[in-house]
Amino acid sequence: MVFCRSQSIAYTSLLILLIFFSGCTIIRKYQKNKPFVYNNIINLNIIGVTKDEEVIIKSRLNTQLDDSSKVRTKDVAFLLHYIDRPPAFDTAAARKSADNMQVSLINLGYYNPLATYRFSVDSSKKDQKRVTVTYDVTSGKRTLIDTFAYLIDKPELQQIAIDTRKESPLQENKPVTKAAISAETNRLVELYRNNGYYKFTTDQFRVTGDTSIAALTTVSEDPFEALQLLAEANAQKDKPTIKLALQLNKSNKDSSGFTKYYINDIYVLPDYVPGMVFTDTGLTTESTKGLSIKYKQKLFTTPLLTKNIFLKKGDVYKQEDYYKTLNSLYKLGVWESPAIDIIEVKDTNLLNLVIKLIPVKKYGFEGSVELSYSANSTTNNNISASSSGNLLGVSGNISILNRNLAKQAIRMTNSFRAGIEFNTNSKTNNTLINSNELSYTNNILIPKFVTPFNSINRKQLLKQQTFINTNLSQIQRVSFFNLQVFNTSFGYGFSKKITSNWVYRPLNFDFRRLYNRTYAFDSILAANPFLRYSFNTALVMGQSLSYNYGRINPTHPERQHTLKMNLEESGLLWGRLKSAKKDNTGNFLNKYLKEFVKFDAAYTYTISHPKSAIVFRGFGGVGIPFSKSDTTLPFFKQYYGGGPNSMRGWPVRGIGIGGQKLAPYQNNRFNDRTGDIQFEANSEYRYDIAPLFSNAVDLKGA
Repeated sequence: MVFCRSQSIAYTSLLILLIFFSGCTIIRKYQKNKPFVYNNIINLNIIGVTKDEEVIIKSRLNTQLDDSSKVRTKDVAFLLHYIDRPPAFDTAAARKSADNMQVSLINLGYYNPLATYRFSVDSSKKDQKRVTVTYDVTSGKRTLIDTFAYLIDKPELQQIAIDTRKESPLQENKPVTKAAISAETNRLVELYRNNGYYKFTTDQFRVTGDTSIAALTTVSEDPFEALQLLAEANAQKDKPTIKLALQLNKSNKDSSGFTKYYINDIYVLPDYVPGMVFTDTGLTTESTKGLSIKYKQKLFTTPLLTKNIFLKKGDVYKQEDYYKTLNSLYKLGVWESPAIDIIEVKDTNLLNLVIKLIPVKKYGFEGSVELSYSANSTTNNNISASSSGNLLGVSGNISILNRNLAKQAIRMTNSFRAGIEFNTNSKTNNTLINSNELSYTNNILIPKFVTPFNSINRKQLLKQQTFINTNLSQIQRVSFFNLQVFNTSFGYGFSKKITSNWVYRPLNFDFRRLYNRTYAFDSILAANPFLRYSFNTALVMGQSLSYNYGRINPTHPERQHTLKMNLEESGLLWGRLKSAKKDNTGNFLNKYLKEFVKFDAAYTYTISHPKSAIVFRGFGGVGIPFSKSDTTLPFFKQYYGGGPNSMRGWPVRGIGIGGQKLAPYQNNRFNDRTGDIQFEANSEYRYDIAPLFSNAVDLKGA
């Protein structure tokens, strides 16, 4: 009873401290005995909107505070709040802030807003005169669109606008806002430029408005009729509306925006250097598919260029094809910032295009050295040792990149890695080396689909890639086992939207040979059936499909959502090639092929601040073996927790099922913890600590 009471008192004291500090604001570097802005309060009186909309509008009003009225508060671990150099209170700045709020509401369609301010001074703190400014904002009635019409006296332009009327942000009974009008004019400009009017600009538009209240537009000599109209106007004040029309700006004398242009000649300079001109007679010229390719050196194949240029001779100029060509060429990764010059042919409606491509360096080299140190390691090689050792790891990595293999922008990377882990307490554990690794990786990325089918619509995809990845590794865990790895996969990466990406691997071959197992390691497997079924020579051969999605909230850009899903199988198709024998004495597949289905998904929600972030993450996955000879997934396909991509507070594979230990978590045991099912949820508060090495490296904490 005494222990429980002590615990209760401790928790209560801690709670009181947290509440105290959470409301503690410390003022630093203020002007003594002079009033300064301590807090800004906005009271918004608005009707006809949802709670979420009200929060958004209030947040918008907060951004309208004048710089001389803004209070910048720094939060540390949610508990302490600091205000450095609070601004001196100035009534002119407060008045300007209120005026800014009124203008902001007008831009949102509230044409009769009222914003006032009042302030109070708190002198209870020594040497401080804290000023709290309260802004009382009344929005008034929001003006809605009664009717919206296009009055464009150019038949083709008028028809284009009418055909896309449903896409307009200006619709009947919707609020009329500055943003909506701007969005509509920009939308039409883009449409017109995609229909040949490449010089059309927003300056060629004007939007007119007329109130739908007759009393404000009708003049009468009869005083009784005037009174009647005034009464009608007063009756409509509760629902103000407006009639809008979009017209051509007659005051703009530039008529070139109304000319429809067509593409004439297209010149491509694939090895462009500053100063090169397409009229240079010293350049080699190659004409194909309406393109005139001019170069000094043949660095790229012709199909590579023709497949990524969407502008065609004789076509109507389209701005979307212009940008699509630039983006497609840039994504190949073999040119620096592609550019397209547009040259008007004199006295015609024709355009010559010059595509300038500056090649990047063909080869790239990268090397790195990694050091790691683990104190009191729980994975000790000496099974009979009574104390743990400290592990020091050293690894070297080198990679060679070819950005333009076979002159087709195929990227091939060859990587080599060698690493060794030392036991710094070798005198106690009788071994100096804990583990070593040697590996080679080859990755080939082809910027197109390599398939026997030609029916795929390329124009619908923002990205399309074919990849071939191969890895060879030799790993030795001293006193436990040796592991040889051969992995190769073939697949495709593609996306239709910039926010999402798909990866499909029709072939994934992964063979892990476990050999030279020690007696001590076999004893551990015998004592732990879960490990015995997991750690063995295994072959994974099947398909996989992955989907990644990332989205930034448009109204709150500091908030980001990411979703990753992965579906993988092994043996569903290739397992049909197994021998009819029931035991493992049949063919190679009978002996080693693992059959399973595995699915997992991870969701992350991030709230970012200038120097900190709050991250919430959830993960769930399950693997189901469906072969009678297998009770678990192979160990290299099992789930595990811990490490920088999981629960940071635990080592990799160092966290089990809650507090339960699958294998005794002791210094003299093999302690890898893996499983076929995993559910994980965690949250982190991430923050910047300090910049290092002249801001070259940021030290961060979580």
